[in-house]
Amino acid sequence: MRRALCSVLLPSSVAVAVVVLAAAWARPAAAQTGPQDPPAAPPRISQEVFVTATVAPLDVADLTRAITLIDRADLEQFGLSSPIEALRFVPGVDLRARGPRDVQTDVAIRGATFGQHLMLADGMRLNDSQSAHHNGEIPLPAVAIDRIEVVRGATSAVHGADAVGGTINVISRTDAHAVARLTAGQHGLVDIQGSARGGLLPTRWTLAGWTSRSDGFMVDRDFALGGGALRGSPGAGITVDIRHQRRAFGANGFYGPSPSKEWTDQTLGGIRWQAGVGSWTTNVQGTARNHGDHFRWDVNRPGFSENRHRTTAADVRIDARRTTGALSLAIGASGGIDRVRSSNLGNHRYSRVSGFGEIQLTAGARTTIVGGLRADRYSAFGSAVSPTASMATTLGGGFRLRASAGHAYRIPTFTELYYSDPNTLGRVDLRPERGWTVDGGLDWQHRAWTGTVSVFGRWDRDVIDFVRARSDERFQATNIRDVAARGVELSLARYWARTLVRVAYTGLHVDAPALSLESRYVLEYARHSTALSVALPLGRGFQAAVNVDHRLRRDGQHYALVGARLSRTIGRLDLFVDGTNLFDVTYTEIAGVAMPGRWISGGVTIR
Repeated sequence: MRRALCSVLLPSSVAVAVVVLAAAWARPAAAQTGPQDPPAAPPRISQEVFVTATVAPLDVADLTRAITLIDRADLEQFGLSSPIEALRFVPGVDLRARGPRDVQTDVAIRGATFGQHLMLADGMRLNDSQSAHHNGEIPLPAVAIDRIEVVRGATSAVHGADAVGGTINVISRTDAHAVARLTAGQHGLVDIQGSARGGLLPTRWTLAGWTSRSDGFMVDRDFALGGGALRGSPGAGITVDIRHQRRAFGANGFYGPSPSKEWTDQTLGGIRWQAGVGSWTTNVQGTARNHGDHFRWDVNRPGFSENRHRTTAADVRIDARRTTGALSLAIGASGGIDRVRSSNLGNHRYSRVSGFGEIQLTAGARTTIVGGLRADRYSAFGSAVSPTASMATTLGGGFRLRASAGHAYRIPTFTELYYSDPNTLGRVDLRPERGWTVDGGLDWQHRAWTGTVSVFGRWDRDVIDFVRARSDERFQATNIRDVAARGVELSLARYWARTLVRVAYTGLHVDAPALSLESRYVLEYARHSTALSVALPLGRGFQAAVNVDHRLRRDGQHYALVGARLSRTIGRLDLFVDGTNLFDVTYTEIAGVAMPGRWISGGVTIR
C-alpha cells in the first residue's frame, strides 16, 4: 500500500506545490497584518443565473423547481473539506459515507438509490458506467469551487439518464483569486489544497491542486487522495477543461466481510464553445472521461477475486436557444458512447443518441412556465422518452408558489449486469429503471430571511437492487417492480453580514411492496433528517461555526453528529481549528462500515 500511496501523493503534491506558490505570489502582501474581522461573505440570497435545472439558464428568482444553492461562503465558514461534504446539510439529500473526507460516499436524493442521481462538474457528466459508487469522485478541491447547484426531482428531460432523484452540479471559480489551505490532524491527516487564476487577456486560466492522506482511524482504513485541475479560456467563447485525480484507500468491509483495498483514477477533459449565431445563442460541448478501478477483495490473498476495470465515456452535445419577448425556445441533440474493459465484467460497450427541446414562457411579471421533452435511443437498452413541466408564480409578500412533474429513467451499470465475486452477482437481463416524480412547494424571501416548504412523490418501476433470500447466498442484481417515495422538506434561514442561522428538515417514507427479500439499497434511507448550521463573528478577527446533523434511519439507528470550527483572520491568513463528530458518536451510514469518532484538525488558509 505504501507504493500506492506514493503514486497518488507525489504527482498531486507537485501540482499542489505549484498552486500554493502561485497563490503566495499572485497578490501583493496586505498592508494590515494584525487581527481583523473576517471579510464579509458574498450575498447569500443569490440573484445569479442557475444553469442546472433547465436547458436555457434562468435567474434564481424565476426558477420553477426545488433547488438549493451552496455558495463559497458555506464551504469556507464551516470548514467543509470537499464538495460532497457540503451536501450533508441540503434538504432531501442523504449521504451514505464509507469513510471520512469523501473517500467513497454514496449520494441519495429524496429516497432514491445512490445510482438515481446525476453528478456534474461544470456541466460535464461524472456518473460512472461501471458503478455508481464512483459518482462522488469530484475532480475539484473545495477551495476552487464557486458554488454547488442542487436540483431535487426528475431532470432527465434536461440531462438524460440517471437524473431520477435529482442533479448536482459543482461549478468552479472563475473570479480573480489565489488561495491555499494546509490542514493537519489526528490519524496522520495531512490535507493541502490550492487554487489560483491568472493569464493575459484574452487568455485566462485557473489552476487547482490537492492532496490528502491519513493513516486511518482503524485497521485497513488508510487513504491517499490527490489530483489537479486546469481550466483555460483562450477567447472566442471557448473554454477548455483538463482534470485528473487518483485515490488509494483501505476498503475494510465496504462490500462484504473482507479486508479489501481499492485504487481508482479519473481523467476528465472537456471543451465548450459558446457563440451567437444570428438570433440564436449556440453551445457546443464535448466531454471525455476515463476511469480506472482496481479492487482487491482480500489484501492477504493477492489475486483472489482481484478486479481491474477501465471505463471510457465520450459525449458531444449541441444546443441553441432564442428568446423573443416573453418566450424562450431551446433545442438540441447529443450523442455518446460508454465502454468497459474489465477482468471481471468483460468487454462491453453501448452508444446513445438524443434529441431535446424546451420552452420557457414568462406570463407577466409574476409567472414562469417551463415545458421540456427529451428522447434517447440506446444501442443496448431501447428508447426512453422524458417529458417535464413546471411552473411558478409570485404571490406577493415575498412568497412564490411552484409545482413540477417529470419522467426520469436510469440504465443499468456494467457492475449490475455482469459482476461476480464471493458476495455479489450481476444479472444480464436487467431492465432500465423508469419513474415519475411530482412536487410542489412554497418559497419565501423577506429581507434577510428565506424559507421553503416542499412536498413530493415519486413512483418508480423496475428499480435495480441487490437482493438475497438467505444469509448464506450471494446478493444478486434484480429489478424490483414498484417502489414509491413520498416526503416533505422544510428549511428556514436568517442571514446577516457575517452571521448565519439555518435549519433544514426532511421527512421521508419509501415503500417497496413487491420486495420480500433482503436488499442492500432500496430500503436504506433516513426517515427523519434535521440539520442545524450556525456561524457568527466573535470579534477581534475570530469566527465560530457549528453544525449539527441528526438522522433517524429506517432500521432504527439514530445519531447526531456535531462539528465545529474556530477561526481567526490575521491579514491574509485564516488560522483555524476543526472538529468533527465532537461527541464521539458510534454510527454507520452503510451497514457494516464503521465511521470515525472524534477527529480534530487545524491549519491555515492563505489568501
